Amino acid sequence: MPNGIFLIRWDEVEGGLIYLKYPETLEIPNPVVQQITISHNFTESYIITEEKNWNSVSYYNENKEMIIVLVLSKFDDGNDYLEILEKFSQEIDKVSEEQKLKENLEAMFHISLDAFRTTDEVITKLSNEVANLKTREYDYELKFDFITKSNHLPVKSKILFLLAIKDFVKLEDFKKAINANNKWLLNVIETLLKNDVIGYNSEKETYYLKV
Repeated sequence: MPNGIFLIRWDEVEGGLIYLKYPETLEIPNPVVQQITISHNFTESYIITEEKNWNSVSYYNENKEMIIVLVLSKFDDGNDYLEILEKFSQEIDKVSEEQKLKENLEAMFHISLDAFRTTDEVITKLSNEVANLKTREYDYELKFDFITKSNHLPVKSKILFLLAIKDFVKLEDFKKAINANNKWLLNVIETLLKNDVIGYNSEKETYYLKV
């Protein structure tokens, strides 16, 4: 999650100086300020700065001769915030009053937080979906195990059940899951192949349902 945002201006005597920052309590080491300033070299550009105790993404606005720096947490990816910095750069081009610039600085920081929350929510949602799919896969495997132990189903049905819950199955997996002698198992698989019900991937040495 972003920790803050600040602006750097060039001073002929002292080098890079912090012009505005938000929040006011934001701590910024001077060596980092100078490093970012030198790295941009007065050229319109994006720079991601990652040090032991520092992570930021910055953009030099050539028109205002100002560097916009978004301070990130340790595990943030600066590439996720390039668009936000570009938009803020466009906004400060329109502003001349310091107070208005300060207000925009605060607004852009909160926008960066919203972007983080949105990304975090998407990741959380995807993680939950993956967890649910894994749970469902495990449930299917338990049900299949129960079905394969039944002597009432033919080998053909057991093969198709296994291929229905798994995208690809090796011959060894069939042998482990289905209680049948190898010759009969191979005969059934061969028949399914001839009838174009299942296919065989020679590179992966796996069988699959032709659906």
